[in-house]
Amino acid sequence: MRKLLILLCCFFMACSSEIIAQNTPTAQPAATGTKPVMAKGTNTGSPRITFLYGDRELLVKTCQPAWGLVILLEYDGRRILFNAGGDENVLRNNMEALKIDPQSLDAVVISHHHWEMVDGIGYLLRAKPSLPVYTTEVVAEGLGKGEWAQNFINVPDLIALTPNILVMSLQSPRFEGGPMGLQEVHIIVKTKDGLVILQGCGHPRIVNIMKKSIESTGEKRVWLIAGGTRLLRPGKAVKMPDGRVENIPQMTYYRDEDYRKIADELLAAGVQKIIPTHCTLDAEPILKEKFGDKYIYQTLGMTLEIPAPAGN
Repeated sequence: MRKLLILLCCFFMACSSEIIAQNTPTAQPAATGTKPVMAKGTNTGSPRITFLYGDRELLVKTCQPAWGLVILLEYDGRRILFNAGGDENVLRNNMEALKIDPQSLDAVVISHHHWEMVDGIGYLLRAKPSLPVYTTEVVAEGLGKGEWAQNFINVPDLIALTPNILVMSLQSPRFEGGPMGLQEVHIIVKTKDGLVILQGCGHPRIVNIMKKSIESTGEKRVWLIAGGTRLLRPGKAVKMPDGRVENIPQMTYYRDEDYRKIADELLAAGVQKIIPTHCTLDAEPILKEKFGDKYIYQTLGMTLEIPAPAGN
């Protein structure tokens, strides 16, 4: 699967999308047919996010760490899984440990085609074959075939899944995620206290993702940014599912002053909380220093309640 996606990535060179804030489309398949759209929500739990897959220390001891990032979003009566991780067995174990039934999911959002975000999707689609998967063109074209032909929905720019949950696709700069960059989808949640932004690796860069999210919604307040930031320096290695150790591809070298500038831009924009995780590494101590009590350290299995929608 990983080789297929890498090959496909070379054939899809997407240009940066111009996002129009008005007339945001509702969730519809990219093409006609019988592709599933997200069903009306029945989840009545409190609005929250749960970190159920990743490379952090354990809060829940029966979870297993692995390179990647998966977040469960519970909002607007929906349960949406952000990414699928890179190992089906780890994903299954952690969902069982946290008592998350894949049958209870309303949708999956895959940020991009890198293996640590997508390779666990088979477990989810076998458990719930009708599950819609919102993702980039590369992932939709690569995996939306055969028995999964109706599941994958391309996010070309901005789609509203519910009145308060949006998914946006952005292009990263050249050499960020690949020679020509890549498309990455992130989630925007509109709350009464500002936006909650969930990002996978952050290849389109965290400040740009924040600015585009603000522009697309008209909401200038940002309550939380959580997820990968791709602020690691070159030369870092990670243990692969088969036990091999490989270097993480990274072309950009960030200096400490670059990290401080990024933090200053986020703080100047009024970001109230930040949870930098997966592929942040070198930047995390400086982000912690700059954000102070606005910084939240992510552990595996942790849950964070987020503000309700406006009017609730």
